[in-house]
Amino acid sequence: MPQPKFYVAAPIGDRTGGPEALALLVDSMRKKGVEAYLIPLRNFRGRDQHPEYAKFDAPVLQEMPDHPDAHLVIGEVSPIESRKELNRTADSHIWMLWLSVNNSPIPTARYYKGTETAGSMFPAGSESVVPADLWPYDDKEIDLGSWRNWREARKRKGESIAQLPAVGVEAVSIRYAESLMKRNINFGTQSHYGQGFLRSTFDRDSFILTDYPQPAASVDAPRERNVVSYNGYKGQWKIDDLRRRLPEVDFVPIEKMSFDQVRETLARSSIYVEIGNLPGRDRLPREAANLGTPTILLSRGSGYCWADFPLGERYRFAYTEDWADHMAPVIAETLADTSEINATQADFRAWVAGEPERYDQALDAWLERAHQIG
Repeated sequence: MPQPKFYVAAPIGDRTGGPEALALLVDSMRKKGVEAYLIPLRNFRGRDQHPEYAKFDAPVLQEMPDHPDAHLVIGEVSPIESRKELNRTADSHIWMLWLSVNNSPIPTARYYKGTETAGSMFPAGSESVVPADLWPYDDKEIDLGSWRNWREARKRKGESIAQLPAVGVEAVSIRYAESLMKRNINFGTQSHYGQGFLRSTFDRDSFILTDYPQPAASVDAPRERNVVSYNGYKGQWKIDDLRRRLPEVDFVPIEKMSFDQVRETLARSSIYVEIGNLPGRDRLPREAANLGTPTILLSRGSGYCWADFPLGERYRFAYTEDWADHMAPVIAETLADTSEINATQADFRAWVAGEPERYDQALDAWLERAHQIG
């Protein structure tokens, strides 16, 4: 039986969590003796790979060969950019990995919430209940970027003739992504949040393959008692709600940093606070855990799902209108004495440390399934 060869479509040259997960995937496959390559999305052809990904054995081919044992792996963000490859690949050889949910062009995905059949906010056996007055999600960050939702595009109807091309491109992108979901392709996802979305919205089964942060070497950065770091790309909309209540705390954004700078910032932080909408199993809380930095989390997106972020109930906050009134005192108490949170999140740190082994097992199961397909 022919051995499957994998071609993983990626935004070559970009440096975000998604491209790193795809480079890790190719590297992991090749370590198992499987032929695997990255191929660029249409708008990324001809670019060089980001230097920080040189640590991965993930060679880039500019084009996917056309042969019967080729398997195509795409993400959910912009499937239309792999249209050429999708049109010539058998459905059984197409694997769509949902590394996120809310970054898809499909409107039902972009406005999906963790409260919608994606899992429980609390562990099994907990007596805690989700508040009835959950605040309607702030969708600001979901709407940012060049791929705007068609629902938003319709609001701009007639505003300016210059906006019509972008609206047209977005409409085509959405229609193509929705049509792809009707094909008999294979699905994987990075999170229980994504798995719940695919099951509840499209009635599609999916396997889970979560990437993992690289094991952390020691970082020479003394812990600073008053420093709380946060994701500057996802948390900027909410951080002022905490700053007003905790003016003495130094809230440090993680943005526009190299990998080493991210690790140094997390290592010197006494707390990492996650307040953004998480479209998948975000890396920063897990990077923080590898460095011994505890996380306090606002339960949005995949952060709502206990199975994706088992942090300890006291350090997870429902997204209610008064969420900051509840979170701020816990931040203050934790900064005064981190012993309780460090003890409580020992299990979370151990769980994160086990991610590489779970990843390896899930990848073996996927490769076996692909081998059976042929």
